[in-house]
Amino acid sequence: MRVWGYEGVNPPPSLSPGLHALFRLPKRPAPISARASIVTRLHVVFVLLALLPVAVLGKMVHIHLTDGPELRKVFAAQANTVEVLPATRGSIYDAGGRALAVNTARYEVALDPTVAGFSERADEFFATLAEVTGRGEQAWRQRVNGRSSPQYVLLARSMSQGAVEQLRALGVPGLIAKGDYGRRYTYGSLAAHLLGHVDPDLHGKAGLELQYNELLKGTPGHRSIQRDRRGGVHTVVGGRATEPEAGQDLVLTIDLVRQSILEAELARGVQEAGAAWGTAIAMDVHTGAILGMANVPTYDPNRPGGVTEASRRNHAIADQIEPGSTFKLVSAIAAIEDQAIALADTVETGQGYVRLAGHDFNDSHGYGTITFAEAIAKSSNVAFVRVAEAMDDGALYQVARNLGFGQRTWIDLPGETAGVLRRPEDWSRSTKHSMSIGYSVAVTPLQMLTAYAALANGGLLVSPYLVQQRLDLRGRVLWDADEMGRDSVRRAFDAETAAALMPAFEQVVAEDGTAQRAAVDGLRIAGKTGTARTVVDGRYARAYRATFVGVFPADQPEVALLVLMDRPENGYYGGAAAAPVFARVAERWIGTFPSIAAHVAPPGTLPDRDTTIVPPVEAMPARLAERRLLADGLWVRRGRGLDDWQPVTEQTPTADARQRAGRPVRLASTVGPVARTEEATMPDLTGLSARQATSWLAALGVAVRLDGSGAVRRQDPEPGAALPRAALLTCR
Repeated sequence: MRVWGYEGVNPPPSLSPGLHALFRLPKRPAPISARASIVTRLHVVFVLLALLPVAVLGKMVHIHLTDGPELRKVFAAQANTVEVLPATRGSIYDAGGRALAVNTARYEVALDPTVAGFSERADEFFATLAEVTGRGEQAWRQRVNGRSSPQYVLLARSMSQGAVEQLRALGVPGLIAKGDYGRRYTYGSLAAHLLGHVDPDLHGKAGLELQYNELLKGTPGHRSIQRDRRGGVHTVVGGRATEPEAGQDLVLTIDLVRQSILEAELARGVQEAGAAWGTAIAMDVHTGAILGMANVPTYDPNRPGGVTEASRRNHAIADQIEPGSTFKLVSAIAAIEDQAIALADTVETGQGYVRLAGHDFNDSHGYGTITFAEAIAKSSNVAFVRVAEAMDDGALYQVARNLGFGQRTWIDLPGETAGVLRRPEDWSRSTKHSMSIGYSVAVTPLQMLTAYAALANGGLLVSPYLVQQRLDLRGRVLWDADEMGRDSVRRAFDAETAAALMPAFEQVVAEDGTAQRAAVDGLRIAGKTGTARTVVDGRYARAYRATFVGVFPADQPEVALLVLMDRPENGYYGGAAAAPVFARVAERWIGTFPSIAAHVAPPGTLPDRDTTIVPPVEAMPARLAERRLLADGLWVRRGRGLDDWQPVTEQTPTADARQRAGRPVRLASTVGPVARTEEATMPDLTGLSARQATSWLAALGVAVRLDGSGAVRRQDPEPGAALPRAALLTCR
């Protein structure tokens, strides 16, 4: 047995390096004094080890006495906090009280998996979470295990109240659920450009949601809360609390039925005309209340990010366009009030051509000598530039300015542009002539509609608006447009001038006028067509905008309505592309205005204008079938998985049945995508646009040769013949 201290014996290797050095013994017997030194060292070490707990305890006492109060404040601040209580965002209603935009409860759900007790019940929690969300347990486990924060993982930003209640009922520690609100647009895309939409934090981003955001959002409240170690939240007894103040509700001037009719007929018109886009606006001529506003294409504000910016554009107020002949109203007013001509005076138009100020001006026909009233009905450019030649520059500019051109209407919507109206000192030699027929000036569709409302109401410029009332949470009226004593902006021109011009603009819709297709049996209509070339890359292109704007009834005007088509392919004149949409809307709207209905026909004699005959679309590719139904003003709902080029095999209701406006036609298919087979036959393409027919045949592998443009009138081979390799389509 070896004893420490003898030569060649070292301390055990298990000792720490410091003690190892302390106990390292010399290789030969140590003297007595050395042994005493070793004992002293051991005594010092043991004393230090004994004093260590005393030092730690002393430090704790020091911290408690000196830093304790401050640390307790920090802990209290972490455990006690203020929770924000979100306010209920105000709802938006139509004129009849139907909810267009409402709130839905939603919850942000998170988890702290480190809380004591969670791991024992994790299986139960993940099983329930998978059940209420429809997502697999393993996916949720991976999300929790792969979290970036040690004590927090966000599970869902928007979970329904029912799902949250099921999770809370488990009583599993660590669950964090924060209540909030979501926004739902009850009728999908209906009135989308008016309503606008909100972001995930319920801040208005477009339309009325943005314009009235401060009133709609309300004022959040708050309360004092305390979080315990298990992640639970408790209200602090006696803590401060402020209840949230709900946002105001809005009641609009539009009616759901009229708006749906306007949107359906505009979509049908854009489809039939082959236009790039279209817009339509209607206004009460006496008050400026907007009765309807629609754009095609449109979007669903419930999913605003799913479309392009172009689909969210409100062309009615955001686009500056050269209006063409609809601006001749301004020229006619200026000519009469400047006494340059009277309606019964004649104008020589010759063969429909004149050169003035170095520019050529043409008519579609040579009208010879006609009265100024006839020049309005026939929309003679030559007549108007000759009359403008006799007018003072300031007269035309002043009337345009009085009617609101070159300035915003201040409708309660964001994004409105002012248009362009140059001062006479900035005009060239030809500006007055060009402006008299609707060029060298830029207007918005809403500005043009407001001018025709002034014609209808006797010369008063009214300010358009959308919000009729603002209500509090209990439905009490806080603000009413009528009670605010709304008045006209100003008198734009004399009432006598309006009365004199109305019959001339009514002749536009007569047999010799340019808008015969705007006529409605039993309803007197006054208005004007417009066909203006568009500018592409700084030059006028062979592309047009077609417009019709009118008022009805012409003898007792109530409604002004504008329809505009951008770059229509199937007839570009305003009387061909826009006027039919005006007529269909006016006819279907009659029944929604008791005063107009009684004025037009005896009670009970008007047809049912709220139903449409369903056209046959079976065997058509789903994409074309959908467009065909939309063109007839019908809504469409595709069956699950129905692709664009699958042929429709089932439609509900069936062809020739009557379908009420606002209810969809359901399309389904039991076969695969359209394809060439030995049994395939030539489809019936008559009535389709050249683009639609070509797309259908291309999907079948058939080459197409077109003769003309527009809608298909004849086809070779005939419908039902064996499917060819090539086909000839005659269009006009």
